[in-house]
Amino acid sequence: MNLNERWGELIIEELVRNNTACFCISPGSRSTPLTVAVAKNPRAKSVIFFDERAAAYYALGHARASGRPAVLICTSGTAAANYLPAVIEASVEQIPLLLLTSDRPPELRDTGANQAINQTFLFGTHVRWFFDPGCPCPEFKTEALLSTIDHAVTKTLQPVSGPVQLNFPFREPFFENDENKTISKIDKIVEQKVYVRNTTFNKVLPNDEIYDLLKNRPESGILSIGRVPADSLDSLRKLAEELAWPVFADVTSGLRLGDNCPNRITYYDQLLIEDLDAVDWDIEAVWHIGFPPTSKRWLTHWENNPAAEMVWIADHTERHDQSHNFRWRIESGITEFCEKLVCKLQLEERAEDIPLKTLQWLQASEKVETMLEQHFPLNSEKKEIDDFALTRRLTEIIPETHGFFIGNSIPVRAVDMLGSGKGADVPTALNRGASGIDGLIASACGYSSGLQRPVSLLIGDLSAMHDLNSFKLLADSTEPVLVVLLNNHGGGIFSFLPVARQTDIFETFFGTPHSNDFLSVAEMFGLNYFRPDSITGFVKDYRQAVSEKKSAVIEIFTDREKNPQQLEALAQKLMKCAFESS
Repeated sequence: MNLNERWGELIIEELVRNNTACFCISPGSRSTPLTVAVAKNPRAKSVIFFDERAAAYYALGHARASGRPAVLICTSGTAAANYLPAVIEASVEQIPLLLLTSDRPPELRDTGANQAINQTFLFGTHVRWFFDPGCPCPEFKTEALLSTIDHAVTKTLQPVSGPVQLNFPFREPFFENDENKTISKIDKIVEQKVYVRNTTFNKVLPNDEIYDLLKNRPESGILSIGRVPADSLDSLRKLAEELAWPVFADVTSGLRLGDNCPNRITYYDQLLIEDLDAVDWDIEAVWHIGFPPTSKRWLTHWENNPAAEMVWIADHTERHDQSHNFRWRIESGITEFCEKLVCKLQLEERAEDIPLKTLQWLQASEKVETMLEQHFPLNSEKKEIDDFALTRRLTEIIPETHGFFIGNSIPVRAVDMLGSGKGADVPTALNRGASGIDGLIASACGYSSGLQRPVSLLIGDLSAMHDLNSFKLLADSTEPVLVVLLNNHGGGIFSFLPVARQTDIFETFFGTPHSNDFLSVAEMFGLNYFRPDSITGFVKDYRQAVSEKKSAVIEIFTDREKNPQQLEALAQKLMKCAFESS
């Protein structure tokens, strides 16, 4: 066994002992020591990818669902550069990834040697740590290599989770010939546990901070919830119940869908429509927990109408306030924060009835619910299916056994604004950090792998075109991934922009029109394919796809030019409903 092989075995074995369960490999020559080590380690679970971009997004989805760093392995050259979009998303969203990039040895760099580029700090500020130990050599001790791996895993998780790059130059030959091969002694060198045990840092939230927060709180405010750790949702529900403030749960929070969040104002985005007077909108305080919200109306309210008390609670050190109006920032574990507040609130005397302002918000949201149920009837045979009606129906019928991955552009906005609160309470995710439309199919497949359950993916046509190679991942997915594909033959989101009025240039330069469908793509990869032409037809096809327990494409054709008018019609109905009842 030469040093390349020895390093490969040590690296992969130590990663397995660090509970990294997913190795995403794009085949290449220079990465042979690492790939062979994964292939020969019985506890290393691997997925093989045609290209590095899909691999990185799959790893992102898996890590998002599992909470553990997924490992990426690639060869040298532009292979690693294809990781960049997913690395950026992981950095912004604080998702743990570990990149093992293979490299040419130093003597081949800056020489014109084939497939040799400068991979040092290739990802710049988007990684939490970069390290290159140099080519395997006796001087770099085994203990140093093991502690490097342990440190890298820890850096993906704390103090702020995110991607880490380890760059490994390998000289040829990558392994010895079989006849000269000796038996590996790795099990005799390393104990059956990680070499360096790293204890998670835990910042204790001072009791006086909790005391001041509760002592000075107004009678009513808004509990706003962005993306938070999945294991904090139960404690957040308890806080929502005890605090009794209206809850604005963002689509990324895991509390927006289903009927399992006390005092949730499901349609707060619609209730923030300008000039809507259904409720007294004077907001005395905003406590926002987690990542920023999706709703542009809510973000605009922060900027233009800040409450007297603006408090942001986050479990990291990053600055996320684009309004610059939050004057108090509390850094704490979300679960710990909620539990301490709940404990204090339970000691207080409080009225049994729901506070008046909370009741007003709830009643207003229920009026929106009634209006939407009339506007989007459960059974509709109309030939034209619009993006918003389809989205709402999907959120009503998605099985509780599924996860839900939401694409950017129209899908995320449709779910956030109009998603039903009466459907199943399902794990929900999206790549909202950098809001790209690339790699979404791969991300959904990785999310399904991390959850170990089926996933429904709501995605647009341009996003699907961006990730055509990942249809192979759909076909190979252990759990079914159902792609609900809104095909409006172009970039639907651009129809909402002022440039849409520039009719002489809009369609060519922004609308990105096309006449393609995805039937042949589904057939190419052996996927079930459905093309419903009504809401009722969609429900039938979707439920059939669920029952067949196989990945499928459900393609729905819509008219993107009508999207702005449809939302405007909804707003007018809401205004009329509000004024009639006031």
